[in-house]
This record gives sequence, C-alpha cells and structure tokens, in this order.
Amino acid sequence: MKLLGYSNKFSVQPNDSLAFHISSEFETYTARVVRLIHGDDRPGSQGFKCEHVPGPLDGEHPGEVQALHRGSYIHIPYSQGLDLKGDFSAELWIWPTMPDQAKGVLLSQEGEGGFTLSLEAGHLTFEAGDNKVALEAKVVARTWYKAIVAYNRAEGSARLVLAPLIISGTVPGGDVSRPLSYAFGSQGDVVMGARLSRTAGGRLAPSDVFNGKIDGPKLYRTATDAVDGGNPANLIAAWDFSQGIDSWDISDVSGNGHHGKAVNQPMRAATGHNWDGRVTSWKGATEQYGAIHFHDDDQGDAGWNQSLEWTVPDGLRSGVYALHISPEAGSDGADDDYIPFFVRPPKGTRTSKVALLMPTFTYMAYGNERILESGGVDPEGTYAVQKEDRFILENRLLSLYDIHSDGSAVCYSSRLRPILNMRPRVVMQYLAFGKGSPHGLNADLYLTDWLEHFGFDYDVLIDEDLHYEGADLLSGYQAVLIPSHSEYWSLAMIEGAQSYLRDGGRMLHLSGNGMYWVTQVHPSSNSSIEVRRGGRCVGLSSPEPGEEFLSSSGELGGIWTYRGHAPQTWLGIGSTAETPGPGRPYERQPDSFDPRASFVFEGVGSEELIGDFPNLIQEYGAAGYEMDCVDTPLGTSPSTLILATAKGFSDDAQVFAERISYMDLLQGRPTSHLVKSDMVLLDYPKGGAVFAVGSIAWCGALSYNDYDNNVSRVTLNVLNKFLSD
Repeated sequence: MKLLGYSNKFSVQPNDSLAFHISSEFETYTARVVRLIHGDDRPGSQGFKCEHVPGPLDGEHPGEVQALHRGSYIHIPYSQGLDLKGDFSAELWIWPTMPDQAKGVLLSQEGEGGFTLSLEAGHLTFEAGDNKVALEAKVVARTWYKAIVAYNRAEGSARLVLAPLIISGTVPGGDVSRPLSYAFGSQGDVVMGARLSRTAGGRLAPSDVFNGKIDGPKLYRTATDAVDGGNPANLIAAWDFSQGIDSWDISDVSGNGHHGKAVNQPMRAATGHNWDGRVTSWKGATEQYGAIHFHDDDQGDAGWNQSLEWTVPDGLRSGVYALHISPEAGSDGADDDYIPFFVRPPKGTRTSKVALLMPTFTYMAYGNERILESGGVDPEGTYAVQKEDRFILENRLLSLYDIHSDGSAVCYSSRLRPILNMRPRVVMQYLAFGKGSPHGLNADLYLTDWLEHFGFDYDVLIDEDLHYEGADLLSGYQAVLIPSHSEYWSLAMIEGAQSYLRDGGRMLHLSGNGMYWVTQVHPSSNSSIEVRRGGRCVGLSSPEPGEEFLSSSGELGGIWTYRGHAPQTWLGIGSTAETPGPGRPYERQPDSFDPRASFVFEGVGSEELIGDFPNLIQEYGAAGYEMDCVDTPLGTSPSTLILATAKGFSDDAQVFAERISYMDLLQGRPTSHLVKSDMVLLDYPKGGAVFAVGSIAWCGALSYNDYDNNVSRVTLNVLNKFLSD
C-alpha cells in the first residue's frame, strides 16, 4: 500500500477536532470526507455507496512517507546520576523466548561512553565501544536466569555472570572476566528490551528487540557481581515492574527518580522469576508479577506525524464516515484508502429514536488479523490477494487472533495505527471456504444500507461510547440495533445495556457470537483494548500460567460465561458453534405462533423458511459463520420465546471448545444438538425486549432481491414494533 492512514479518534461529535495521520509514497494526494452507506462492491451486492461531505479537506495535500516501527522497550530519559563514570554493575532477571535470534538487547545506554548488554544467538554479551565480552554458555528458552555485568574501573576489567534459576535438570550458566579499556560516562538515555536510533524524520525507532521477559533490573555504583544482589546503599536505580502494572509507567524505587515509560505496549502483569503458583492474580501477589514480556512485533501508538485536521461541522448528521484519500482527484482506484470514523450526536442528546451501536472493540480485536497464517491453514500467506492483507503480512501487523513471533499470545490492540481490514470493500479471506466475504465494518454497512433503504433515521454510537457512558448513552432511544458481530464487551458495556433494557429499552441483537470475550480499555492510553483468552475457550493462543488476569484492570480474562455474565442470562442465547462453510435457513418453531410474537412474522408464511436464499457473508442461508442458541443451564430465561431455529449445517460446523465435555467424534454436526442458531424474543419489565437472531450472517441476507425477502421483512417488523409506543 502506497497510501494509507489512521485517525486519532473513532468517535467524534459536531465541533470536535479530528486528526488524520497519513503515509503517502506519492508526492501529493487528494482527500475528501464521505459518509459510508454500503461497502461491498462484489457482484450480487448493492454496490459501494457513499456521499461526499464538502469541506476544507477537499483537494490536494503534500505526501509524506511514514514507517511503522515495531517492537516494545522501556525508555528511561537521562537524568543526573546515570552517567556511570566510575565502577558500576547491572543485574536483571531474564526469561528468553527466542534465544536463537541474532541479537536481543537487554539493557543499553545510548551515546558516547554508553554500553549494550544483550543476548547474541543465545550468548550473554557485553559491548562497550570496540570491546566485547561474551559467555560461552547459551541460554535455554523459557528459563529464568540472573544476568550480571560488573565493571571495575581501577582494574580495567568487566565480568559477566549468568546464573540459571534451576528447578530440575542441569541448565548451563557461567561467568567470564575480560580486560576492558573504555571511557564510560554517557549522558544518553537508558533503554531496556531494545536499542534506539533516530530516523531521518527525527523519531526514535527500536532495533534488536529482545523477545522474552525482564524482571528486576538494577544499576549499582560499585562493581558487584554477587548473584544474591548488591548493597542497596549503592543503588543508582532499581526499576520495579510490579508497580504501575495497569499503566505504561516504569518506576525507579531507589529514590533517585530515574523513572521511565514502556513503549509499544509490552505485556505487563507477567509472572516474574519468583512466582510460586500459589496466587494466579497479580493483584493477590503483586511482588511476584515484577516482569514485563517484550516482543519484536509489539505495536501501540504508531506515532505518525499529523497530516490533516478536520473539525466536524455543526449539524452534521450522525453516521459512519471516512476520509477518502487518493493519488489523484476524482479517482477511486487500487491505491485509494478509506480511513473510517463515526459521528455521534452531541453528548446527552438524541437525533433519532434508533441507535446503531457499531462494535468497534470487535473491529480492534480483529484489526489486521491474519488468522489463516497464524492458525497454520495457509502459513505461506497465499491468501493475501488484497493489498491490505499483503501489507499486513509484509509489516508483521497483528490482531488479537494472532501470535507473536515468539509464539506467545497477543493481548493488546490499539486503534492508533492503520487497521486495514476495517475498511469498505475489504473481505475476510477465511470466510466462504477461502473465497472471502465481508466481516466487521464492511459487513455491518449492510445494516446501515438497509436502514437507509427503508428511510429510518438513526444515530451511530460505538462500543467506546457505551463503555464510558453506560446506560446514559442509550437512555431515550426506543430501539438499539447491534450489527453482525458484537463479540468484545467490557463489564461497563454489559451493565449499561442491561440497565437500558430493565428501564424499558428494546434491542435488536442482529449478531452472532455476541458479548463473548472479557474486554477492557487500557486506562493509561484509552486507545487500546486488552483481552486474555484463558480457560477452555476458542482461540489461537492462551496466556502463560498465572497470566489470565488483565493488566489494565486486574479482572479475570476469558469469556463472560466464566464471570457470571453469560449472554444467555440477558439475551436469551449465547455462542455455540462456528463454520466457514455455507449457512442454513431458519425453520419456524411453535413459539413463533404465540400471540406475543405474532408481529415478528407478519407477512411470512407459517411453513416459510427464513433466509432460504443467497447470502453475502456465507453464500447461502440467514444463519451462519458463528451461531448462538438458547441454553437453560447457562441462564436462558424460561420466558424466552424460541421463534425459529436453523439446523442441518455441514460437517465443518463445530461446537466451541468450552462447550465440549469429551474429545470424541460426537461434537460436530450432525451429532451435536448445539450446532444450531436460535432466533428468540425475550421480554423485559417496563416494556423492554430483546430480539436476537444468533447469527453473524443475518445482515448479509437483508438486501437479497432488492430488500424484498423474509429476513428483511422480519427485521422490519421487529424494528417497527419496537418503535411503536
């Protein structure tokens, strides 16, 4: 991709300022703001639809190439006392995960008179100018070691010590002393986990990033090489990573004030060298969680220069918008990009009876996914036929569905970077047996297009809005629509939505796999979410033992079912199975003829299959991809009306891992009773209600036959009823 970017916010309201950060290999590019209506331009769809919003950004702008710098590290700005002019020593615990990497820096000080302590192909190495001291012993992966370097100025020598924390067996360590003539005393910054250099644009960029954990780094003003630690009175700095776990702050507890920052979101709340397994939550034994896990492919804020700024016009209607950037005016070609954002009504106001809640946490969780590669289905990346997928692979971008280069789980996702599958026209190649079809934003635009077609006014809100404002955000709306895949919810969102329903609110949950993963916004940045996939849950990776609790909040990760908030308890249905193959239609059930549900099927025959026609997400059938069903043991209310059920999926449909009691051949279709989608209606007090379809594919059937079909009819019936007084 030669032209791409991101915005500094997802959610804005009239009079807000919005910044765009753009990288362009073209000398100039053009920009314009558009309102997105329909994103799928494949044959058989309604085609790409947008409306131009004239404004000051229209026209040509100078281009600037901006790079993505991956890799996490700790940055300690220089302050008095860090110059190491005399004797000094450094000690730290390390837990390498990729010992064979060419070089992984553990601790360095930049500038003249600086040094580097690193692992080179698994060997502990100390470098100062032209001097190099290295140990013969090679570290073993996923093993704790204490690493020490001690410099004696009077003797002109440096000593390296590597002491393994042995539990069983024999793990090599060692020590070595070498003469060393060098004028230490740099006034450069101290960096852990990488070394830094300045780019041509003046930005700091990491290199030689260490993969693994670092715990308890210390600097002394004496040449101590004692494995049991030096004299605390001689400390220059002692960085305690067990402090500020819910932030990116790095604290020096020596009293000398050499504090710093963790950059690019290394994993915090990591078990340290002293973790004994008695406590599995970092809040219960903070002192045992003094490690940080660094990765060479971590990425937080991309940090690009601001390219454009736009003030949302007063009176602009709420909706899904994008900055359309193109190499030349009037084009909409292969090098164009659309940078999405969402305009909500002014806080505390409503401009419609209908709210459309866009699942932006799910967009972030899947942001830049390469599931086919990470899951081993297509490790060579031959699926990358779209420019966006090629860019994701070439730049080693990650989603919460991928794994780091050292095999560990990805647990943070930031919106302050290009999220290239959160775009109109982009498809998820995993779907439809590798043919690819819309997912996320592109699929959710099916619903905006449907609302436009039938002339509904609607306000657009996002997950982030609900997370921060709760029930106050939804209060006053007669109906809230949830589009195709609303999987990632925080507790604040769940409590806000439940309060809205208890107070008479009405929700059309047109999603499958909804409200599933425990999700939290990182409080230190407010631009990242955190997910840790503990327990017997679907996922390509799991946290290390003792690391299932979120660093951002201290709460247990995994799925909401294990936290007493199973979606069945308040939506009537919950996640049950998944298939990459074609979907199925729904068959009406006896409850569909209950007088309380008669409005749902007005204009639909008693024997009519719901969604028995092509689908833009799963090729066929209104139920598909991921499916939800009722489950009384998990909390489905007895008052839930089961209106229709889709069954008979192909053998590729498999039950989610947490629903399996035994590993045998009875867990998929056609044997398991859990491989189905249920359409339900659940009443709440004060006139509140939930209509839920239990299918990601539902919205992909809305526009079939120019919106004249029974999926569209049922949705229209329910929305009109929910909007009635």
